Amino acid sequence: MLKTRRKQMAVLVIGATGTIASRVAQELLEQGDGVRGTVRDASRVTALPVGVKPAIADLDDASAVNKAMEGIDRVVLIAANSPRQAEQEGNVIEAARRVGVEHLVKLSVGGASPDAGLALARAHWAAEMQLQESAVPFTIVRPGFFMQNLLQYASWIEADGAWRLPMGESPIAMVHANDVAQVIASVVHSEPPAYEVSVTGGAPLTMAQAATAISLASGRQIRYIDGDPDAYFAQMLAAGNDEQYARDMTILYDQVIRAGYAGAVSSDVQKLLHRDPLDFAHFAAESAAIFRAGALIRG
Repeated sequence: MLKTRRKQMAVLVIGATGTIASRVAQELLEQGDGVRGTVRDASRVTALPVGVKPAIADLDDASAVNKAMEGIDRVVLIAANSPRQAEQEGNVIEAARRVGVEHLVKLSVGGASPDAGLALARAHWAAEMQLQESAVPFTIVRPGFFMQNLLQYASWIEADGAWRLPMGESPIAMVHANDVAQVIASVVHSEPPAYEVSVTGGAPLTMAQAATAISLASGRQIRYIDGDPDAYFAQMLAAGNDEQYARDMTILYDQVIRAGYAGAVSSDVQKLLHRDPLDFAHFAAESAAIFRAGALIRG
């Protein structure tokens, strides 16, 4: 079992206004750490969790990243998906190496490799290789499919309750964002670094079962229908997503999830948090209002 130390540390959280990173920052604050969070520009400072010290740092600007890294003991690296993600994460890793950071925790993806079908997975692989070569002690956190990903599709539910997504009928070990954040906050303190952890839900379920759970929680009848991948891709573009991200998500849903590769369950949540993962019913209940008024949400 990993040993942890709880002395106060200076932790830099990259992308601290994001869904996962903001939760990580809050967890670290509650543990008593000093938290500095990066934002791309000053207009985003007010979106940081209360108590997080801001660091204005565009990840494409190596000098700004170096400045944000000054006086930091440990780093949580959660970069936004973008065509320049590998280079941006590389700037963070290089800055961490320069200042002698004790431990860097990187949020990655499953299936990261140089020849992965998803551009996102190839970018994560490139950053992981740089991290290994940097000699910075590290932990890679590989989450399963986030329950919160489904929120962006709440507005896609049709008037008759039909919910078309090209995910097939294979079970998915969906994970709650809070579990991922708490695992990351836990391994920040690990001695020695955990190196790699996998974070999934505890009970795989199909999208049809997920729709049933959301229906029960929201009081709105929702029927999952296995959708056409080309139609999904077009709708992602129409929703304002860039082409690379839309293509990656289409491949993820239509080829990876549909083929059953997202159903494996890890025990790392139980090992690290000493409790079971949050179940899908928990997510459905807390998100019921969003799905009930899905027309107000834009993916």
